[in-house]
Formats: sequence, structure tokens, C-alpha cells
Amino acid sequence: MHWAPRLFPVMILRQLKVADLAVVSPEELEQAEEEGALAGNRSYYDLRGCGWDLVRTTLDIEIKVIDRLKTADDVEAEASAFEEERVTAFDDEPALWGLDVGVAAATIAISAYGATPVSSCNAGAFGGQHQASYPYVAFFLPKDLAPEIMLCAVAADVGLLCDENGVGQIYGQGGMDLVHFAETAWKRNSNCGTQSSSKLR
Repeated sequence: MHWAPRLFPVMILRQLKVADLAVVSPEELEQAEEEGALAGNRSYYDLRGCGWDLVRTTLDIEIKVIDRLKTADDVEAEASAFEEERVTAFDDEPALWGLDVGVAAATIAISAYGATPVSSCNAGAFGGQHQASYPYVAFFLPKDLAPEIMLCAVAADVGLLCDENGVGQIYGQGGMDLVHFAETAWKRNSNCGTQSSSKLR
């Protein structure tokens, strides 16, 4: 079975009330890293402090993986093979550090902006079984960063919202939407330095 683009039935809205954004304390984040759980994600991993050079690296890797899936004779078999690589080589760049293909670079871009990624999922846009109903990245967003995230979401034509718990979320209707967000973010910020989190080296 060859890969075919999927369209997810979600309306693209950009509604972000800055006052509703939750604030997460350093103590909460330290506890979350120790316990591996934050804001409903029981597989939480601390991805704070990534640099824009790492966004570019992740984009390059992610696009190669997507091309690999798109050209596979059996996309489900290829997706299963990559999933095995992903879960067994968490700290390895080619496996996208355990993140789903299609949302990995967007997750790193959110970190590079200075927000705290909480969870992400590609909703099965590139094969496999996934829980989410559409591709998304969820994050704690400092209020002063909200205007720039909104501008990038508008430029990339992706959705942006704040959920009932005060967690921000970017999301898309298709598998490439959040890749486009990451590319847009990188272009807007590629002159902002090259420091990356040591956690991903």
C-alpha cells in the first residue's frame, strides 16, 4: 500500500487568549522530568532549550524520513520499521529523538522559541496507529512569546489555540502542515544563534 496524503477533519482556527495561558513553575518542570509525566503526558521528556540550528537539522532529517515513507512500496511496513528505530534509538538524530515524523521539527521549533513542549502526535498521517485525531504539538507558552507564535502560525497557515488547561497547541489538517510551520519558524529565526540543548546531542 503506497502512501497517500490524509486530510484530518479539524477546523483551522487561531484563537489564543494570552490571559488563559497557564504558567508552569521550574519546580513543576523538575518534578515532571523526574517522573516522566506532565499535563497528561505520561511519557514526557524535557525538550527545553533547543536552538535554531537543531530545528534545521531536524527538518532535514524529517524530510528525508517522509520521502522514505512516501516512496515505500508498503508504507505501513515502512512506518513500522521506522517506529521500531524511533523507540529503540531515542537519542539518535536519524530517529528524530523519539518524536513522530511530521511533528518532530515543529516540536523542536516550539522549544527554540522558548516554550516548553509537552506532547505531540502525527495522528497517523504517515502510517501506523496513533491516538490523536489530527497532527499537533502541545506546549506551555510564556505570555510574552504568544504574539510571535501567532505570527508564525498565521504565516504557516496552521491552527493555534489554548486548551481548557491553559496549554497552547499548534495543529494542522494534513501531515505536512507542521513541517511547514517548522520551516516557517526557522526562516523567521535562522539568524538567532546556533546553540542547542545538550540533552539532544
